[in-house]
Amino acid sequence: MKLPNLRIFKRTSLIIAILVLLSNIMFEVESKWSLNHIGFASPKNNFKITRNTLDHLQREGFTKALTEMFIPMLNKIYLTRSDFITALPILLVEKHQEILLRYASTEKIKIQAEEFSSDLNENAAIFRGNVKGFVPRENIELTTAKLRLVSGIDDNSEKLIGEGGVQVKQWDRETRSDYAVYTQKGLENSNNGMNSSSKKNNSVQQTLQLKGNVLIKASQGLVRSDSVLLDILHQHATLEGPDTSKEGRIKVEANLSDLETKKEESTLKTITTNLENDEKKATDSQKVILLASRAVLDNYKQQAMFEGDVEMERIPDNLFIHSGKITLNLGQSQELVSIKAEQDVCFEQPGRVAKSDKASFDEITQTILLEGNAEVQSGKFHLQGDTINLYLDVNKGVAQGANKAPIQMTVLGENSPLIFKCR
Repeated sequence: MKLPNLRIFKRTSLIIAILVLLSNIMFEVESKWSLNHIGFASPKNNFKITRNTLDHLQREGFTKALTEMFIPMLNKIYLTRSDFITALPILLVEKHQEILLRYASTEKIKIQAEEFSSDLNENAAIFRGNVKGFVPRENIELTTAKLRLVSGIDDNSEKLIGEGGVQVKQWDRETRSDYAVYTQKGLENSNNGMNSSSKKNNSVQQTLQLKGNVLIKASQGLVRSDSVLLDILHQHATLEGPDTSKEGRIKVEANLSDLETKKEESTLKTITTNLENDEKKATDSQKVILLASRAVLDNYKQQAMFEGDVEMERIPDNLFIHSGKITLNLGQSQELVSIKAEQDVCFEQPGRVAKSDKASFDEITQTILLEGNAEVQSGKFHLQGDTINLYLDVNKGVAQGANKAPIQMTVLGENSPLIFKCR
């Protein structure tokens, strides 16, 4: 059974810490098992270089220029070690050669457990009790109480089911959940199902579902959710919380300073976010916190949508947004282009509070457009209008109506209290 590397949302920089962690947190498993009491390992040991292989090599210290020399070998299968070494475009020192062989080996997964059984009716292998799996080529460790490997009768569908506290570690990334199911169907005859320009094929499926106390964590940030459903082929993810309470909503927390450092030091195109203003001081600790009842992340659209009592806070510039729905849009170069808030929008900055039906935050022009019942209190000025334009920089303080729409301005007392608050 082959479980493809989970390289979803490869070119998107926003989808915050979520898919930094999920970007390749799954692994590959052979369907023809070789069983020995409580041990399990795939029988083949061919060699193949993938994009993941190149990413791992750079983490091991290979330069970008060196890894790019292996690109002509991508996805080609070499049946023996000698064939693989002969095909290398450069002679490597022994240390580098052994590292490359480790990450190029197609031996998929080794599993140990206290108990093993098989179910011929379901064509399944079942592992119980302190189950531990390791995937050398992906540097992945998996632990769970119970693991089922199920292959379809026609060998065209497979499932990997983990129950009882599933934990997956890879490099500095860690994912935990009560329950996890990887499903693939029809991939063998579909040339990996689809690409970004093809239409969806409903007969082809490749998904990963995490359920119950989902925690996705890395040095770049963390995500808490009740469930995560990843459509790997279509590069699409849906996250949901159990309820709309602060404790029940999805929580996404991204350490932006660390994300930017990782981005500069590496060519890995992991899922990161770039909500920083270019004028921020390098010494500041940059962070974004998002709470929402539901989130939909779409790599092809380069977009992340959060809905259901959404709260978004940017630190240390202290921009807080509350609305029913927030959509983050990205550009081709992985930069944040805009934030669109809808449904009873209210936002706060130091010295300013505003509300409207809709609000658009343009990271390129550094402006904010309020639309529909717009209202702003900045210092001693109270502005009202159908549309109001503002600068993101509160200190500029210049506002105007869109398309010369009229604005009503009231001058308040020096120490006037806030007319309204967002939280």
